[in-house]
Amino acid sequence: MKSTPSLDPAILRRCAGALRTLSHPDRLRIVEALEQGPLDVTALTARLGRPQATVSQHLMRLRAHGLVAAEREGRVARYRVAHAGCLTILGCIRAHFAR
Repeated sequence: MKSTPSLDPAILRRCAGALRTLSHPDRLRIVEALEQGPLDVTALTARLGRPQATVSQHLMRLRAHGLVAAEREGRVARYRVAHAGCLTILGCIRAHFAR
């Protein structure tokens, strides 16, 4: 059996940080909502039923790890999934836990 090379410790730290960020249920719900396409904070707030300040804080954490990105349209920022790995992780969660 071939051995798989170990990942660089810096990559593992980045990965662990991203996974910690995604480990919050509201952040997973944000990624799930953005799976269908870009949304602004108002739409995300309505979908999650959470205060706008809370949604904005979660988006800030997701952006800091490069998991979502924002594009401005005038005064409104529309958020989208920036890293396809988020959707892969969401798919794994659905396949394993949502049976």
